[in-house]
Amino acid sequence: MTATSTLSTRRRSVAAGCMLLAPLILAAADLARMTAEHAGSETGIIGESGAEQSASLLAAIEANLGLYQVASWLALAAAILAIPAVAAVRERTRERVPGWSMVALVTGICLVTGHFVHLMGYFAWNQILVALPDRDAAVALTLLTEQNLFGLVVFLPYLIGQLLFWPAAGFTLWRAGAIPLWAFALVAVGAAVMLVLGSSFVTTPLWALTVVAGLAPSLKQSPGR
Repeated sequence: MTATSTLSTRRRSVAAGCMLLAPLILAAADLARMTAEHAGSETGIIGESGAEQSASLLAAIEANLGLYQVASWLALAAAILAIPAVAAVRERTRERVPGWSMVALVTGICLVTGHFVHLMGYFAWNQILVALPDRDAAVALTLLTEQNLFGLVVFLPYLIGQLLFWPAAGFTLWRAGAIPLWAFALVAVGAAVMLVLGSSFVTTPLWALTVVAGLAPSLKQSPGR
């Protein structure tokens, strides 16, 4: 084996490992965020909007700013890890199932771009609002942000990518013969739970564990097999 092929193999292994690291780091970020925000329940949350809720959110972030910043940096790490994760799925499936591989790639692009929009539009923006000396003005800005149509459209790729990439990746890897059917089923169950119940102290780790357990068998397969 030449040095070039050895380097290529290692690169592929690292990228494949990112498929497992990305959801774990993202789950850690979400748990830290919910703890800092005093949000998240045992069975799932449906977020409410309004001046009172926004004021309470900002107050919680201010009181737990250090933990919130940890959540922010973890979310950034997850966004970076998602790039090689998407590339790994593409590399392992494009020859066997080119059509589904493209679907996974498109949803993966939504995931990566959406992650960085979310980092700025949520994590960074909330820290900026907390730093404002006028809390009433910060609450007013929060409400205006939630009502801005352009902002909602820009935020949409994050929702599409987060909800669809992982099940699309699992399905594509299954069709390519990289994981068994039961493994894809795990990924699909995790995605369905998150779609129906949303983030919580129960559903977030459950989602991460099902995704990791479902995608892990792909590490035993050679790319393109």
